[in-house]
Amino acid sequence: MKLLKHALLSGIPLFILGAALVLGGVGLTGQNLHEDRVAGVRARRAVESLVLSLPEETLRPAPVPITEEEVLVTENRVLPVATVDGRDYVGLLQIPALSLELPVQTPYEYDSLAYSPCLYVGNPYHKNMVICGHNYRSHFGELKKLQEGDELLFIAMDGEVFRYRFLTLEVLDANAVREMIDPTGWDLTIFTCTVGGEYRVTARFASN
Repeated sequence: MKLLKHALLSGIPLFILGAALVLGGVGLTGQNLHEDRVAGVRARRAVESLVLSLPEETLRPAPVPITEEEVLVTENRVLPVATVDGRDYVGLLQIPALSLELPVQTPYEYDSLAYSPCLYVGNPYHKNMVICGHNYRSHFGELKKLQEGDELLFIAMDGEVFRYRFLTLEVLDANAVREMIDPTGWDLTIFTCTVGGEYRVTARFASN
């Protein structure tokens, strides 16, 4: 009886520690869900304001440069910017297969990702655009569900629409910056981090 009592008493600290870990995990999950919801609300509000700032004329497909002069003009272009609540945005990102419509901020700053994805490098005129976002479900958390051929639209703030199709998904090391921004074969890349931040879930697209 004394041995049983001693064993029970000895197990109390482990029970308390286990309970604390479980409660801590629940609290962290709750915090993540809250941040996800807040990020989704922020993005929707920005989208609503940005849509109102688009040109009144119908959205138009981005022109395909043919002559040398047109190519030169296109290569020298920079994305127009619209400002909402003190934040600069270069466009809207739509992925119908994931029911996503998100604003894209510039410049890239880690803290800005709590509001929306950010332009990391490049632009659609050079066909080397890279966009990053948090792995919130309301942002880029569902990239793994993309299927080959799924469409993505990038709407610049002057009303030009760039269309892309999904090609492949890669998982890159967090330090693989060169591989991430290498434009060879990819007209558009969007990426997010895995849970823990050790890797980058990377979706590659081609112009459509």
